[in-house]
Amino acid sequence: MKNLFVVIVAALTVLGTSNASAQSPSEQFGVGASIGWFGSGGHAVYAFNSSLHVGTQFGLLISDGNTNLTFAPYVKYLIGGSKTLRPFFIGQFYISSTTANSTTASSTGLRFGGGAEYFIGNDFGIFAQIAILDLPFSPTGSAVSFGIATPAIGVEWFF
Repeated sequence: MKNLFVVIVAALTVLGTSNASAQSPSEQFGVGASIGWFGSGGHAVYAFNSSLHVGTQFGLLISDGNTNLTFAPYVKYLIGGSKTLRPFFIGQFYISSTTANSTTASSTGLRFGGGAEYFIGNDFGIFAQIAILDLPFSPTGSAVSFGIATPAIGVEWFF
């Protein structure tokens, strides 16, 4: 948790010295890191244009001897806003595997949410998002969840 606090303070410091001409990247590859939806993880992304980003997230959560590994391709659509602050909608298909007490279980589903990303420069953004709808496919009988839940924060670097 201390590391997360240090990252947030550093990001806010950089944010205060941001370039006013910054905007969402276009036709660029990027990498990022986040914490929230599927534990801590990284992602790779391609910005087709300044509004449409497609990528995949890799999550890993190890807690109390349990391990959760997730692969989640996503589509993010950034809407309106200013050049630097862009609200977005995000949709993900996820595959998750959990190992607990030598037993492995997997789950799949769709997750939809929204958030906002602040572009400090043309190559760097900070985002926050929340899940609004979770539609699990497996295991059979899993509950659908609707509402503001599961926040996540992260950063993205484009090159």
